[in-house]
Amino acid sequence: MCDTTFTFGQRGNHFFQSPSRRDYTRLPKKLAALLTSVQLQKVHHVSLGFGDSFMLTWRDKEGYDHIEFHALPIELTNFLYAKSPTGHLLRSISKVRVTLGPYNHSFFATDGSACLWMNLPPLLLSALQTRIKNGNWTDRPRLVSLGSDQNFLLITEGNAAVWELPQYATLSQMLEYSRSQDSGIEEVYNVTLHPHRYQCFVAQARNGTLLYGNLPPHEVPAIQALQPVILQDTRAAEKSGKERERERRLIVERRPSLRHQGSLKTDWGEGDTRQEIRARKQANGLRLSLSLSVSAKGIAGGFGLGRMLG
Repeated sequence: MCDTTFTFGQRGNHFFQSPSRRDYTRLPKKLAALLTSVQLQKVHHVSLGFGDSFMLTWRDKEGYDHIEFHALPIELTNFLYAKSPTGHLLRSISKVRVTLGPYNHSFFATDGSACLWMNLPPLLLSALQTRIKNGNWTDRPRLVSLGSDQNFLLITEGNAAVWELPQYATLSQMLEYSRSQDSGIEEVYNVTLHPHRYQCFVAQARNGTLLYGNLPPHEVPAIQALQPVILQDTRAAEKSGKERERERRLIVERRPSLRHQGSLKTDWGEGDTRQEIRARKQANGLRLSLSLSVSAKGIAGGFGLGRMLG
């Protein structure tokens, strides 16, 4: 599998990215300028919303991570900009992921350790609540996608799935089919719902297969061009992962005294990447009625259950 980004804005704009290819159109001027900056080395994530709203996380050529956003709900920008009492940024910028619902009225945001969500569909809220016990996740979300008319998809790290997708019938059928296969929901790696267009989605399998439905005509060529690229990027990522694991095992075998340590250090992340934040917080006039934040230290609220499967 390879990391990808698919996001749709309300004004017919999109941003698609795989490790080796990027495609976008009709972006807000500020975002387009940032993406063409000579200082930009890597785009971590982009989320498009209503009007000209967006969020971008990126790394510059000196190795610093940045976050830029415009016209997002103030509760969300406060989460992104949160700092410790000593002034250090709390969010891990390279891991920040934000899903915006229709008209930015709802959202789900996480950096892998802390989460904030607001005004989610009741069935989704309930599904999240049932996976929290004594302030800790019992099965952390790995994918949350928000669509039109309170449609949503949740997949957890334990590969349980909860969805309500009456406006995305093709995707719902695909998920039902995935459930019937040996590897089940585990093979569903990434899904993006278009929050302003019925039946429009992009879904990526772990093997790199890319499926989509009801994309605006001007966006179809971009997604078709990405299909073979993501397959290639997935194979490259799998090969690289196998080589890293082989090297790790060789090191452990050659240094028996460190065998136990080697067995514990399987997470080869990006390490202590330097971070700084540039944020301009702008409220867009929306009043959101429910604010919930979940971390290792606390939880808040929920409602009834959605359809669940493993």
